[in-house]
Amino acid sequence: MEALLEKEGDVENWNDERLDELSRRMDAGFEKAATKVEVTALKDEMNLRFDEVDGRFGEINRRFGEVDARFDRFEKAVGSRFDEVAGELRHLSERFDHLNHTLLIGLLGVVAAVMANGIWG
Repeated sequence: MEALLEKEGDVENWNDERLDELSRRMDAGFEKAATKVEVTALKDEMNLRFDEVDGRFGEINRRFGEVDARFDRFEKAVGSRFDEVAGELRHLSERFDHLNHTLLIGLLGVVAAVMANGIWG
């Protein structure tokens, strides 16, 4: 029985040492862990950086707006030029139509003259 009591004392001593070691390790871990103030400061810093990123995106959006305005001006200029070219092509088409009619009338006149010469000739 005494051996059993002695063994129980050793187990209690060993358990106490293990609990003390666990307590020291937990204390060390909590010392390393970030405090609420540190976490709040980190969140504030992150928010500031995100605000900077949002500002950069705002600048990019403004620049894209400028590029859009440039493309709109370019499109208007090119569109007016195409309208001018289309007008000139319509004019040329009309001229070719008139030339075609003139040639057709001339050809009909020559054919009529040849036929008249053959008939009354």
